[in-house]
Amino acid sequence: MGELSRVADEVTNVAPVAGLGRLSFSTSDKYNGYLVGATVPVGPGLIRVAYSHVSFKDDRGSQLPPLPAGSGDASASKFALSYVHNLSKRTALYATAARIRFKDGQNNPVVMGATTGGSAAYVTSGTTSGLAPGSATGYDFGIRHAF
Repeated sequence: MGELSRVADEVTNVAPVAGLGRLSFSTSDKYNGYLVGATVPVGPGLIRVAYSHVSFKDDRGSQLPPLPAGSGDASASKFALSYVHNLSKRTALYATAARIRFKDGQNNPVVMGATTGGSAAYVTSGTTSGLAPGSATGYDFGIRHAF
């Protein structure tokens, strides 16, 4: 399986600039992503594997006013592997492990900081400094029953 995605956020703002009065400027942020995955039947179960990547492109260039601290390009990549073992037609055991890695996550605290489950306090911003998450690992397991 596969997927390609592109999202563009375009915003026009008006801001006061010292000595120039009120200026109108546009921002255009872009998110490009893809996912590739596969499912492989194995006996009574199913192995699932997926890799996904998303890139954030801050396309404001030299727009006025200057970019706030923490703005810029960033990206995240995720690899996931899972197994589903069917006990019956309606009941299954499952387990998943996933690893996500960030590049320049502090540049987009709204997206990259939230992805790790943390708050923006974990990343560097204009007035505070903190930890920029570089990666995170997650696991889940359980039983599923369809009523």
